[in-house]
Amino acid sequence: MYFLLKSLYLYSVSLWVGSLFFFTVVGAPMAFKVLKKEEAGKYTGSVFPKYFGLGYLFGAAALVSFYLLTKGNLNAVSWLNLALLLLMNLLNFANGLFIVPKAGLLKASFYRTNDKSYYDKFLKLHTVSMVLNAVTLVLGLMVIGITALYLTF
Repeated sequence: MYFLLKSLYLYSVSLWVGSLFFFTVVGAPMAFKVLKKEEAGKYTGSVFPKYFGLGYLFGAAALVSFYLLTKGNLNAVSWLNLALLLLMNLLNFANGLFIVPKAGLLKASFYRTNDKSYYDKFLKLHTVSMVLNAVTLVLGLMVIGITALYLTF
């Protein structure tokens, strides 16, 4: 059981942070370089639900498996890692369930009405989403560093 939990934790964190990194640094920016703005927006809009869905799955698996691996033996480093994983999950859920859907509705309203106020509101939420995503990525890199340097389970 120990080996399975440790593997689940390591794979979950690695796949989650890897997908965060790839989509943030390569996937989304490249879509806007090779596609027209509206088409790139449609593409990223169709990918985001799957992107956040993977985050929900990998995040929950990482959080639960880490807790099960360390319960009863939580030291300061383990608590820090657990707190970072929890914060990553909270940011991912907030972004995927609230910020991005609301931004999508604003963008759709802009295309439907051509009212610039909708687009301005969309841009503000898009900025919030990008910041939350960047913070989640940085926290994930910290989790990988802590795991590699300090945690032995």
